[in-house]
Amino acid sequence: MLRVATVLAALTVFPAAGFAAPRASTLVAPSPVAKVVSCDVTSDVRAATFYARMDTMSGAATMQIRVQLLERLGRDGSWSKLDIPALRPWHTSQPGVKRFGWKQTVDALRLGGAYKARVQYRWLTASGTALDTASRDTPVCRGPMPNIAVGDLSAQDGPTADTRTYRVTIQNLGKVAAASVGVSLSVDRAILDTITIDRLAAGERRTVNFTGPACRQAVRVNADPTNSIGESIEDDNSQLFGCP
Repeated sequence: MLRVATVLAALTVFPAAGFAAPRASTLVAPSPVAKVVSCDVTSDVRAATFYARMDTMSGAATMQIRVQLLERLGRDGSWSKLDIPALRPWHTSQPGVKRFGWKQTVDALRLGGAYKARVQYRWLTASGTALDTASRDTPVCRGPMPNIAVGDLSAQDGPTADTRTYRVTIQNLGKVAAASVGVSLSVDRAILDTITIDRLAAGERRTVNFTGPACRQAVRVNADPTNSIGESIEDDNSQLFGCP
């Protein structure tokens, strides 16, 4: 819940554009349209614009469209629907039109994430009863990803006789930078601390220091322990070491 809540606080939705065409005598309802108009997940803005369109059907007085945003972190992760308040309402066409479209832009997307829109469509009678509904997913908006990996571990005498200073190397093997990279270290299954690296550029290596008790069994290092960074490879984020 914390990861999702953080994302929701960062996301903003621009005023969307709705438009419609006058109604014609032929009432045909072909398959609704859902597509990506623009996709930028590498710049500071990191925004995506989605477009949805539907045609009327016999008996429909108005049409409605709702756009929901889905996010995936990592190549093998599942899609999560983001509950953004500005995307909850349905958008309704003017009565008597044959075609209705809606364009929606969302910015402040997370670096390394993949995004798509799930568009819902409704055809309503004059009394507001739903004649039919449909749902379509847009193509995916994605970019290059970082890849945070645990490197080497070493230890030296700590500030007291019964402590050690553990030095951990964290590296980004991906193609883009990663921000707010958490690193946690456990000694004999007891977590010492979690330290955050503000930014780790593509190809960069950083050393993080922890102070804790002398190891008796093993040391485990976890990079991105909350899985908040979308990565090209997720399997190299955790490493178990023998006592150094």
